[in-house]
This record gives sequence, structure tokens and C-alpha cells, in this order.
Amino acid sequence: MMNIYINEQQLDTKLDGETNLGQVLDEIQKWIESNGKYLRHFTVNGKELNRSDLNAVGVDETERLDLFVGEELDVIEDSLWEVDNYVDKVGSTLVGRDSLTEKETEDLKEGIPWIISMIRTTTKLLNLNLNLIQPMGKGKNVEEILESLQNGSEVLDSTKAIETFLEDLRDVKLFLMDLSTRLAVMRMDESELVEIISRFVEDKDKVIKDFMLVNENFQSGKDHLASEILNDAVGRLTGLMSALVSVQTRHAELDWQSLAIEDKKLSDVIVSLNETLSNIASAMEKNDIVYAGDILEYELPELLSDFIPFLSLVLERVAV
Repeated sequence: MMNIYINEQQLDTKLDGETNLGQVLDEIQKWIESNGKYLRHFTVNGKELNRSDLNAVGVDETERLDLFVGEELDVIEDSLWEVDNYVDKVGSTLVGRDSLTEKETEDLKEGIPWIISMIRTTTKLLNLNLNLIQPMGKGKNVEEILESLQNGSEVLDSTKAIETFLEDLRDVKLFLMDLSTRLAVMRMDESELVEIISRFVEDKDKVIKDFMLVNENFQSGKDHLASEILNDAVGRLTGLMSALVSVQTRHAELDWQSLAIEDKKLSDVIVSLNETLSNIASAMEKNDIVYAGDILEYELPELLSDFIPFLSLVLERVAV
């Protein structure tokens, strides 16, 4: 008799005429999804099998079927891990090459759209605008990188084409690391997320001063110190944005779209902040220290000052 386990807990159920594991899995998966959960992976008698193999495995020859179930974030995290491994595999295969085999070319035609699809799904959940994120802090944004990656994968017939493709792949790798960090924030307890937002509000003067310090150090010729302060400040701001998105997602019952102070909306302030950070990155890429300095000293502090009252309002709503 076959025993079925979900997350190591034995399922108390009887089969309803199913003869192979494919039929069993389909029925259990419907039940799992009807409860708002997702199937992460499964094992048959302790071994992992492909879904396509299950129709050939009879119920009577199976002792144990293990199903591992999780939330939407679990499934996305699993998929990102697979994408990350695939990116590493493709990268190591192509380094130093000047052409691909026919099979490698066919594999990429399937693999690259899958990478792009997974990234789009994840960023939609995280409410990210791919046009405003530059993984290197300069150069192409993620939207441009994905487009270039797709186009580049179709003509890898020279050393130069492969090198360009690998550069895009390295940027994707950096962005995947960024997504993992953002997902880690979303996994935090609500008390931890609230702490991140609260601490940002409490330290608002220091945060604004740090961004202004960047400009002071650039003007003093201390570029290395300025870059360190900038990276730290931007990282903190990114963590805050992720915490904010996570809190909003968990409290979908609250009307976040209507959150406004006087004539300003939270969503508009966030868009302006992201655009400003992108402009800073663009100025740094062009080595336009004067323009970057002006943004850091004048535009960004004003935007952050507008942002802080919204954060306080979010904290009030969540606390109710």
C-alpha cells in the first residue's frame, strides 16, 4: 500500500481509482492549489523523478510518495535558484569559445526565454520597474539587458558576440543576487519589516546627511570613500523599499493607492525616488561628478524629506 506524505506529514486519504502516479499527483496538486499553496517538488520511494515519468509508474509498485509544498515565495525562490544555477552553467560553458554546437544553440533558444520569464514573474511580485534598475549601478538597465540577452543568444557565432553575451549574463547574475536579497526581506516577520521602516524614519537626518556627505567627499577628491558611503546608503534605501513593498503586500486590505499627503501620493514619490537613483547611477557612469553631486545634495534630500511622512503613515496604518 502506498503512503503519501506532504512536508513529512502523512496524508490521511484513499485513492479514488487512480492507477498511476501521474493521476495521483494531478489530483493532489488540484487540492494543494485550491488551498492557496504550491507544489515545490516531489520524490517517489526517496528518488526524484520527472513529471513526465510518472504516468509509467504504477501505484502498486510505489511504497511512498513525498510532496513538498510551499507558499508563492518558496516556489519563486526555488525557481530563482534554478535560474542562477543555469546562468552559471551557461557562463562556464561559453567562456573562451568562438562558436556553439547545434545542440547548445537549441538549448539556449529554450533557456534564455525561461530566464527572462522567471525574472519578469519575480519582479512583478516585488513591484519592481526593470527600466529603473541598473545591476552594475551604471550601463544598461535590466530591461535593456534582457532584450540584449535575447537578441545576443540568437547569433553566437564569434568570440566578440559570445563575450558581449557573457557580459549581459554577468549583469543578470548580479540582478539575481539583488532579487535574492529582496526576497529575503519579504520573508522577514512583520515585526522585522516594521523595524526596518521605523529605524529609517528615526535615522532620517543621518540618512540624508550620508547622501550629502557623498558629494562633499567627491568634491574633496576622496572618490573611494564617497563610493563606499553611496553604496551603503543606496543599499539601505533598497532594503527599505523591499520592506515597504512586503508590508503593503501583506496588508492588501488597506487602500495603499489612495495614500496621499496633501497633493502627493506615495506611489508617485517612490517612482521619483527610483528615477533619481537611476539618474545618479547614470551620472556616475559618465563620470559627471558635478551632476551627480547636485542630485545628491539637492534633489535626493528633498525627495527623502517628502518620503519620511509617508513611512510614518504606513507605520500608523499597520499598527492599527
